Amino acid sequence: MALLKGLGPLLAAASLTAATPFRASAPEVGDARPGGVVVQTFEDDIKAAFLYNFTKFIEWPASPERRAEPFRLCVLADPEFTRAVDRIIAGESVEGRPLARTDPQSADEARHCAILYVGRGHTQRGATLVTAVRQLPVLTVGDSPRFVAQGGVIQFVLEDNRVRFDVSPGAAHRSGLLVSSKLLRVARHVIEGGPP
Repeated sequence: MALLKGLGPLLAAASLTAATPFRASAPEVGDARPGGVVVQTFEDDIKAAFLYNFTKFIEWPASPERRAEPFRLCVLADPEFTRAVDRIIAGESVEGRPLARTDPQSADEARHCAILYVGRGHTQRGATLVTAVRQLPVLTVGDSPRFVAQGGVIQFVLEDNRVRFDVSPGAAHRSGLLVSSKLLRVARHVIEGGPP
């Protein structure tokens, strides 16, 4: 996992996903790679690593109030993905703030997130939370096919059984976030425009 951290790691993760196919569907019982790791976990680990690495390529506005708080990575996802995020961010910090994963239960809680990830199967609740943070400095990341078109900043995409992502700099800008050109270079598509 250490290989997947930092600028080199974001590029390594991007090239790893380009070189390493996996099944997008849930694995069948007994369908595991050597060492007993289920194939779906690999997809979860790649996405979790991307979430962590996005913190190095997004600039959040300075906020004295938030400096005293943990850097919150809010996750609406299945338990397997949540465990993958926990493995990746264990002991990590962002801008000197400890990285903490939370599961926001309300729009008010979501407003305290630095990153809000909405996984497959959580789009209804996620849409409510994404709407609540749309004009706030919260990086929204999702798995649904129209996530960016509906105002999200980053959308994971499976392409040829590889994890890729699309980015909407306009949605980031509306949230007060600045996306590094380095991140835009490794994105599958940079999508301009989107909902106001």
